[in-house]
Parts: sequence; structure tokens; C-alpha cells
Amino acid sequence: MHLAIPPGFVNYARKHVVKGKMALAPMFFRLDKGYTEVHIQGFWEPYTFGIFGMYKSDWDVIGGFNTERYTHKWGEEDVDVAARCMNHGYEIFRIRYPGFLHYYHSRKGLWDSKQ
Repeated sequence: MHLAIPPGFVNYARKHVVKGKMALAPMFFRLDKGYTEVHIQGFWEPYTFGIFGMYKSDWDVIGGFNTERYTHKWGEEDVDVAARCMNHGYEIFRIRYPGFLHYYHSRKGLWDSKQ
């Protein structure tokens, strides 16, 4: 992953995941190309559920990742997980967590040469 995960985040996540009730999908700050945690420019990413925390037993209830559909393609797998959580009655806690950064990277070559 191309992430900067701030100190204390794991403990924060533990406090906001409730077994049988609530998952955590924090928003991260997407850095523009060439920027770092020292020189920040970018935007908060509200339309992704790519970072996800929940109890393993709850993960099993929703069926985990759809590995057949998302084996060789990029995108939508996070929204699929979020939708299945909500369909099973789970809440998803969203927050902008300071210092949670996603570094810019090209997607070229991550799955295949067509993307």
C-alpha cells in the first residue's frame, strides 16, 4: 500500500469497530503527484471504502471479498464490501483521520497493461 498510517490509528480503529454492528472505513487524504507528508497538497477521498476494519466474524458473515469477480480488475471491490455490510445491517463509521495519507502512484501495470 502507498499509505502513511499515523501513530495511534490502530487503537483508534479498535475503539470504533463494534462486533455485529459497526465497521470502520476511514477517509484518507489523497496526495497529489510529487507531494509528501511534509508538503501536503491533495484532497480528502470520501468515495472510497478501500481501508476497511471489522471483526473477522462479521467479515465472514458478509462473505469477505468477492474473489471471483475481483481477481483481475481494479476498482469497485471496496464499494461491493460496503454494500454487503449495509445489506447485512452493519453501520459503517467514516471519519477524516489526520495524517492518514495516500501517496500518489500510477495504476499502470498494477493488474494488466490495459488499465
